[in-house]
Amino acid sequence: MRTSDDQTDVVDVQLNRVSTDGSGAITVNIEVDPASTAVEGVHYELNATSATMNAGEFVSTIPVTILTGNIDPSETPDLILNISSVTGAEVSPNYGSLTVAIRVICPSELEGDYTVFWEFLQVGDGDGGASQTASDLVLSDDPISFEEVGAGAYNLSDMSFGLYAGVYGDSSPAGRLNDNCDVLTGASSNQDQYQDPFTINGTVQEDGTLRIEWSNTYGDGGTVILTSVEEEG
Repeated sequence: MRTSDDQTDVVDVQLNRVSTDGSGAITVNIEVDPASTAVEGVHYELNATSATMNAGEFVSTIPVTILTGNIDPSETPDLILNISSVTGAEVSPNYGSLTVAIRVICPSELEGDYTVFWEFLQVGDGDGGASQTASDLVLSDDPISFEEVGAGAYNLSDMSFGLYAGVYGDSSPAGRLNDNCDVLTGASSNQDQYQDPFTINGTVQEDGTLRIEWSNTYGDGGTVILTSVEEEG
């Protein structure tokens, strides 16, 4: 999670001695695979390229400094590390390489309750089209809740934003929403009680409201503006 332009974080890459005999010391050397998309000095700094496990030791680490402040959230650099050689042991053919997938997100504070205003509402025809549309309306005064379940990840109490309850008199489908630096994306696993998948995309706007577009394959969907109940109060 990036909080400043000069932020750095350290990831410890773990090395394991897989043996019942730890009586001798071993030295492990690593190198960066040329297939890596992460660039040294831009995305990371490699603090060391070798580690020694003394007699009786079965675990060691090599620190990698992640230059978090340099990395844009849209980047997806991968640092591939290979064990190049070992003194006093052999390299496992299945565990001699490791990929450090470097991903950056921004702080997110969306947990809470939100009122829903519909810029555009579409009721589906069952085949992905519209049977009815409306604009600029409020379906219900009942708020939608966001529950934080991880860094930038939220459980959404109703991913139909009141449409299922207000139009069909049906139960509200819960879902998952992710916030990556004010870009909102629904989880690919989102589906309602009828196994209809949901597509959700949106943004956190400058005034703090959330603008979200969503749809399902039945044809339901629309554009909603969510306003924090706390902000309204």
